[in-house]
Amino acid sequence: MFVATSTTERIPGPSLHGDMASISIVGDTKSSCRCSINKATTICNKHTTLTSSAENGGIRPADTLYGWIPTLAATVNYMFIFGASNSYGVFSTYYLNVKFPGTSATTLSWIGTLVTSLMLGCSILTGAMADKCGYRVTVYTGTVICTLAYILASFAKEVWELILTQGVLLGIGASFLYAPSTSIPAQWFVKNRGLASGIAVAGSSIGGLWFTAATQAMIDSLGAEWALRILGILTFAVTSLTNSLYYRRVPAKPRKSLFELRAAKRLIFWLVSIETCTMYTGYWALTFYVGTNAKHLGGTLRDGSDLLLVLNAGSAIGRVVAGVIADRFGTINTLLISIVLTVVIEMPLWMTARSITPLYVLCALYGLISPSFISLNPVIVASHFSTDVMASVMGMTNLFGGLGVLAGNLAQGAIFEKYDRREKFTNTIIFSGVFILLAGIVTFVMRVHVQRQRADKRFFQRI
Repeated sequence: MFVATSTTERIPGPSLHGDMASISIVGDTKSSCRCSINKATTICNKHTTLTSSAENGGIRPADTLYGWIPTLAATVNYMFIFGASNSYGVFSTYYLNVKFPGTSATTLSWIGTLVTSLMLGCSILTGAMADKCGYRVTVYTGTVICTLAYILASFAKEVWELILTQGVLLGIGASFLYAPSTSIPAQWFVKNRGLASGIAVAGSSIGGLWFTAATQAMIDSLGAEWALRILGILTFAVTSLTNSLYYRRVPAKPRKSLFELRAAKRLIFWLVSIETCTMYTGYWALTFYVGTNAKHLGGTLRDGSDLLLVLNAGSAIGRVVAGVIADRFGTINTLLISIVLTVVIEMPLWMTARSITPLYVLCALYGLISPSFISLNPVIVASHFSTDVMASVMGMTNLFGGLGVLAGNLAQGAIFEKYDRREKFTNTIIFSGVFILLAGIVTFVMRVHVQRQRADKRFFQRI
């Protein structure tokens, strides 16, 4: 016969709010009884998390099949977020050679530059908004702004009008879609976080594939104006559906400050931010100039779009593969190797290309390897920061990425104009390769920093 006691014990368990679960034990203090109650408590807590989280807005379990729903929704949205920037090479080649042949490459580069730099840079605000106001409110705002940007751009007659619409407005709208999309996969997965992030980010390359092909076909048959209008209509129709599937796994905690300023006190934050900045500074050179390079080698506008198709196809495969490798061998290890290989591949192949064939090889390999940082950076952030502030922290790091895109693309345009004289690409290639190499050096420092914080000091280990 058991005697009631007033003993209360703190037993660790996965409660809804991540605290220690408290239970009252009734009975004697025999270890067998205590063990049975401990097991029952664990089962009860797990059941409570599974059944009541959806009802009460609590923490949902990670690594479940349900997590693939918002992850795949993010994949589709990535198609439209990065599809615009990945396929801008088609518009760039058209603007540079057909619509505005007398306009400098530096001026025209503002359009594509602003799309990506504002998408990344404004994430410091839209990421904080996503954590504070909700994911769906944020992404629906982005849908409306992006649609408006495409429609207004279709009526533009001057370059400055395209800069304001296809550049500024589209970039701001994309940032509202981008910030929540970067944190969705990492929230829902722990064991397969790299794979989930890779699949989501692969959507940007898949989008680049059909965006590039569709844009070129529409420009050829309907003109650039109707190409922009159709892209706007598609963006509104598709993302309006996928936005409804953006559910958080971990609810955001109330905070006084709009930004997660505590992140700036940690060295890992600054290392990720600098790596993002330097990588983006050199990353877009091939995307923006490979079409023009093909034309200088005797190719056509179609060759330029086909090269971008190969580049995006390689990226779609490479980002998923990078996620799988990262889950197995370590995220920072995978990132470091991919950056080093990017430099080894880009500079020799591009600088020695004397026909279009080497450019196809370059685009395939560059696409497979170089974009790994886009899918792996969110995994690194999720590994070192709480998932309830992921959108905010990613937004802060992406601000540096936006600055890198802005500085890098404008510098490349000026270098191509002044030093390569619109005929060669040597100096542009060197500029790109040097900054990607700098990103590799920063990543190596990041690896050493993380390794030193561990009890295991072995150099060769999963990091």
